[in-house]
Amino acid sequence: MDFSKVLNLKNILLGIGIFAVVIAMLGFSGKLPGFDNQKANQSQYTGVVKIWGTIPEDSLAQTLEIFNKQNVDSYSVDYKEVREDQISLALITALADGQAPDLILAPSYIILQNSKRLNLIPQNVISEIDFRNIFVDASQILISTQGYLGLPVSVNPLIMYYNRDLLSSAGLTNPPTTWDQFFDYESQITRFNDEQNESLKISTIALGTYNNIPHITDIIMAMILQIKQGPPISRSFEKDHQGNFNPKYKILFNENSNNLEVTSGILNTVLSFMQKFSNPKEEAYNWNHLMPNTLSQFLAGKLAFYIGYASELNYIKSANQKLYFDYTYLPQVAKTNINTTYGKLYTLSMLKNSQNPGAAYAALLNFTTGSQSLPLASATGGLSALKARLVAPSGNQAAVILGHSGLIAKSFYNLYPQKLEALMQMAVESIYIGQSDTVAAEKKLIENLQVIYDGK
Repeated sequence: MDFSKVLNLKNILLGIGIFAVVIAMLGFSGKLPGFDNQKANQSQYTGVVKIWGTIPEDSLAQTLEIFNKQNVDSYSVDYKEVREDQISLALITALADGQAPDLILAPSYIILQNSKRLNLIPQNVISEIDFRNIFVDASQILISTQGYLGLPVSVNPLIMYYNRDLLSSAGLTNPPTTWDQFFDYESQITRFNDEQNESLKISTIALGTYNNIPHITDIIMAMILQIKQGPPISRSFEKDHQGNFNPKYKILFNENSNNLEVTSGILNTVLSFMQKFSNPKEEAYNWNHLMPNTLSQFLAGKLAFYIGYASELNYIKSANQKLYFDYTYLPQVAKTNINTTYGKLYTLSMLKNSQNPGAAYAALLNFTTGSQSLPLASATGGLSALKARLVAPSGNQAAVILGHSGLIAKSFYNLYPQKLEALMQMAVESIYIGQSDTVAAEKKLIENLQVIYDGK
């Protein structure tokens, strides 16, 4: 699709063209008081915009009802829920049958996997610098040489929850800000049921196992992002004989760190650090594979720190209303210059075969930068992907922590999350049972993951 023909920027009013995104940004920041995308004239578009997504229909029902009422004289939006593990295959079948939707709403890895089926937004419509200024840094994975794979809807950053009672009982007033501080905290918080230090009563931080730490792969990737201070998987493009640009990926987990005293591979460094908390021979031992999962232990008041997503906050509040807890930023690797956490990204993208591209693009803008952007972000469980939405008043500590975590969140080209999980499980468990050391586990994981990305 030729976006310049569809958009015809000189004739399209605010809220329809891509410059509406920039204006919306200015409106949020106060530079254009009173601007509201909702009031933009979208009557030139008609018909139905079909969206397929992985979010439950019930979660979007109210948002879509409001949107359709506001646009009763123009186009409407119809949403269909498709399971996350089925949407890629469903798209292939629908495209072949001519029954594909106009837009897809899905986690970023699904967007990356289906990039050849997308109608990219060209950079002459929105410049790369504007894109980076408007949307969170985690959305940089949507930038390609041919344009943007879509526009981000939400970001869900990793944060750290902590039990205030356990910290106070240990004489501690604040949570750690760096990973290495856990060694000091562990010695003051961890408690055993016996003199032989075999049966754990209270644990400090859960690291070093796979089966009972829900986000262990994401925690490892967050630490790699922090140490590397850059992407853990690089992407370049190679032009084939037909003139198509095909992405080529390289796994960078084993690169030495230039800014820290790290001589081994980065993944090896992370795995070695985590092993210290699950190895009974180490002084920092406070966790093992026989214990309940980390969230259960945290809710039971038996784990001082729980690393989870911002989207888990409401559940934790409701699951144990007697739990005296708080949350803060994900700990950082000491001596690094840029604070980083890992964030999951939800994206809204247009398919090449859209039957109603003009209305679809208008809807895409409204749901990512307009009046429905915040409700849609909330429906995904994440925070708004608009940077201006994440800047909270300094007096609101909770909003500041969540908003700032969204701003410092990074993502990476995780095209095969299930396969990365499987490889990470093999690495972590082989180290835990003594079948492999961290160097060998790192080497095996990187080699196998590179084969997957190379399509061999």
